[in-house]
Amino acid sequence: MARPVCSTLTLTIRKARSAADIADAAALYERSGSEAFTWRPKGYFKAEDFVQFAGEEDVWLALASGALLGILSLFEPENFIHCLYVDPNAQRLGVGRALVDYVRRETGCPLTLKLDVPNRRAIAFYEATGWKRMTGPDDYGTDVYGIDWARYRLD
Repeated sequence: MARPVCSTLTLTIRKARSAADIADAAALYERSGSEAFTWRPKGYFKAEDFVQFAGEEDVWLALASGALLGILSLFEPENFIHCLYVDPNAQRLGVGRALVDYVRRETGCPLTLKLDVPNRRAIAFYEATGWKRMTGPDDYGTDVYGIDWARYRLD
């Protein structure tokens, strides 16, 4: 049976403020990425990688009743969403959409991101929420693992 979308979930979205916030976000990144990206090699998602990214990016947290449900990291000079991950137990509740909407309002600028082409669920989510696939010569390719990727933009 499909899980119903919770319309009464109250989220607090804020920037990470401490090393503990970043450590919690890194753990969610590793857990969520490892579960969702089944085509990636085992061990691809590492918390320490996220901690490194966070040194150069703004990290936004989505919390409900003190529990971390989602993260979004933004490389602000390019308004590039590097990471958007939702706890596997909180998916399909609007957490990812809320994070994107919040950060979009905060930046006031178009946002971009890259998606693995095998990530059909993410592509469906982004396209349903107004993102458009970019078509320039630098907007798609294949990474070192042989996985195709594509760039998307939200105006």
